[in-house]
Amino acid sequence: MPISADEKLAVDQPQTAEAKPAPTVGALASSTSLKIVAGAIVLACTYYASSVLITLVVAVLIALVLDPAVDLLERAHIPRWLGSLAMVLLVLLLVVSLGYAVYGRAIQFAQQLPTIAAKIGTFVEHTENALSHLTQSASALSQPQPQNGLLQVQLQQQHSPWEQFLLRGMGSVYAFSVTVLLIPFLIFFMLTSKRHLRAATVSLFREEHHRQINAILAAVSGMVREYVFGNFLVAVISWALIAPGFALLHLHYAFVLAAISATLDLAPYIGIALAILPPLLVALVQFNTATPIIVIAIIVSAVHLLSVNFLTPKLVGGRVRLSALSVTIAMMLWGWLWGAMGLVLAVPLTAALKAVCDNVPALEPIGYWLGDGEFRDGRRP
Repeated sequence: MPISADEKLAVDQPQTAEAKPAPTVGALASSTSLKIVAGAIVLACTYYASSVLITLVVAVLIALVLDPAVDLLERAHIPRWLGSLAMVLLVLLLVVSLGYAVYGRAIQFAQQLPTIAAKIGTFVEHTENALSHLTQSASALSQPQPQNGLLQVQLQQQHSPWEQFLLRGMGSVYAFSVTVLLIPFLIFFMLTSKRHLRAATVSLFREEHHRQINAILAAVSGMVREYVFGNFLVAVISWALIAPGFALLHLHYAFVLAAISATLDLAPYIGIALAILPPLLVALVQFNTATPIIVIAIIVSAVHLLSVNFLTPKLVGGRVRLSALSVTIAMMLWGWLWGAMGLVLAVPLTAALKAVCDNVPALEPIGYWLGDGEFRDGRRP
């Protein structure tokens, strides 16, 4: 059967793939809206499920730190469940011993609180008297004061903003106690079933992504271990520098206060204020002159500057590699979501997010933005 010229032309022309239509502005806007809604849902779940998530995050961090010791015991032909149980019991023993030592000092310190309160009250009274003349005009324009101090009594019965901030994310005392009691069991089960959990996590993704998921898990685990161990070394060195100064001043509970100050000094930005407060309160009771108080402030400030400018960058910063801006934003976000626990967990959570982004090509720009100006392999954009 003869082929027409039009049919022959159609046969001779190469078949090209059908061009995909370009995404419209409406489609892009819809995709962006879905991402915003999904982000809002994640933030809402993070806020309202804070007690559960905080418990899981703390358990995961502790389990990652204890895992190398359990692996070492397993290589010594000790069953993994027994090594996991031994490490969990060891941590509980250390926590109970530390709590008992601090509790004894806290009871003695609580007996001296009336003296501290009297001195602080005197200082506040003098300050209020000095500022009263400056606030009279503003008070006259404000609402009239309630009679018989009813409003003041109601305000005193409510939780202060600091108490709300410290207790945010922990729920009631009962819920907090239950979650704390669950942490050792979670750590034990995570350590015992490490291989199963890792294989199950990898199996959630397609086979071509298994190597990438393993790299992400290894990066997060290594980051957490080095972050915790680095901060531990910083705290030990800071304690070794602070304790002799407190002892030379004959400050009560010198070594315990030095340990508390060294630990609180690890908090980003607000660490120096938190580190000075405990020894300062004890010094207000013990000393009648300002010289020891000034010396204590100088000691803690000097160790803080050494820690921030030398110890932390050398022992911690090399692994975490977060920029100051990303750390600040992370502390604001996690502090708003989880209160005081959010401030404690902000840096490791953000560093874990950066470790994930560094190992996913599509998310590398986010990891670069969170980091210190370089990609994971050292190149710059």
